[in-house]
Amino acid sequence: MLRPALAIVLAASAAVIAAADNPETITERSQERARQVLDRAVAANGGAEALRAVRAVRLHLDGETWPRFQMTTPEPPFEGGRLRETLLVDLENNRLRLDQRTGGFGFEGDISISIAGGQGSSYDHRARTTTPIPAAQATQQQFIQYYRRLPNLLLRQALDRQNTLRHLGEDDFQGRRHDVFTFVMPDTVQVSVFVDAASGLVSKYELIFTDPMTGVEASEILYGDYRKVGDYQLPSTFTNMQAGDTVAKFALRAEINPPISDDSFVVAAGGYRTVPPPPTDFPQQVDTLAAGVHVIRNVAGQNQNTLAVEFADHVVALEAPGSSEGADAVIARIRELAPGKPIRYVAMTHHHGDHVGGIRSFIAEGATVVTTPGNRGAVERMASAVQNDRLSRSPRKPEFLFIEGGRRVLKDATRTLELIDVGPNPHAREMVIGWLPKEKIVFQGDLFFVPAADTPFGPPQASTASFAQKLRALGLPYERIAGVHGATATRAQFEEATAAR
Repeated sequence: MLRPALAIVLAASAAVIAAADNPETITERSQERARQVLDRAVAANGGAEALRAVRAVRLHLDGETWPRFQMTTPEPPFEGGRLRETLLVDLENNRLRLDQRTGGFGFEGDISISIAGGQGSSYDHRARTTTPIPAAQATQQQFIQYYRRLPNLLLRQALDRQNTLRHLGEDDFQGRRHDVFTFVMPDTVQVSVFVDAASGLVSKYELIFTDPMTGVEASEILYGDYRKVGDYQLPSTFTNMQAGDTVAKFALRAEINPPISDDSFVVAAGGYRTVPPPPTDFPQQVDTLAAGVHVIRNVAGQNQNTLAVEFADHVVALEAPGSSEGADAVIARIRELAPGKPIRYVAMTHHHGDHVGGIRSFIAEGATVVTTPGNRGAVERMASAVQNDRLSRSPRKPEFLFIEGGRRVLKDATRTLELIDVGPNPHAREMVIGWLPKEKIVFQGDLFFVPAADTPFGPPQASTASFAQKLRALGLPYERIAGVHGATATRAQFEEATAAR
């Protein structure tokens, strides 16, 4: 039997040996430092007990938007859009209601979303339709994106995800020193949280996204003008910046634990038509509308199409949506459809990122860019960006063929393709359509959509109404309208949509 003094010595020796065998790693040190920063931010916001006492939150956002590469012009001065939103989240019972009205860039939106009891519906008040939300989407997991609207809920999430905490270091922001930690949220989104070293308040958080112009960039969500409400510090402003540009700026009003009832999550929708949810996985396919005229669907990306038009010895691609990777897949498909014919031209309908995100691959392929003069600068900036694609590996400056005087005709003995500027349109000031006179086919981007899943046409958007007026003025005897998004429509469908009230 060991004497007590000897037992103590042996235990101490064992502890020293264990410590020597298990040194603290850099990951452990980073996690511990991040926990210290999080604890300071939580304390500045009333403490962990107060944050966990948040049962419900109602948020009101009202302000302007300047979505990156989605505005009416590629160069400033930019016209802004607007957004007004009310969000109610019941954290205890996993219930949510979102009411949102948007406007600008040729589109108006008026929607509500309600989720309760593992079931949900989306309401389109313009089209007067109700769409069930699939059960797999009506889960608490889907609420997480809305938790990022408010720093208090962000900190609460970090408390529940402490094993994913890491300290990134210190940084200066708005002239003040900040400690920065990162963690992974339940929806797998990684966020970096900036905590003011003096006040302990969250000044912003960042996400990483891929920008079609400049590659990998940070999306910054800034909170400002804090005010004390009970135990909590609540921001009064919410600003989103992407790649250094302000894309949204809102006045924010938050209510913690407002009175709610079951009726709070009921949306009045009498007389609305119930329609099935849209597909979540669009199949890759090629629709051949006429000999040598192909719509390559969902190959560049989900719900993103390119029109490939064969001439005697070359191909013209109309639209380069998606990304360089997606465009490479489209180019491969064009080679299969028209073996031995190079892609001589790639034409743009307009400058928006989801329509030109793949243009770098077409430039690398050797295609000349056909566009309106106002888009030259945007294309040149895209071509000179550093990205992990073949244009960066083998740089090449873009070559241009401009649509001047409102029209450019590409033709040979076998085919005629007219590129017509139908702008100014409320969606983009310079807006091009493709017109195949022999085949009587129009190709357009964002000016008209065939609703998925048998959804009825709602009142025409301003961009569609302007397009319809321009088609009448041009007197084109079209029979079909294909698009960058969705299926090809008949003339009868388009006329029905533009007559909807």
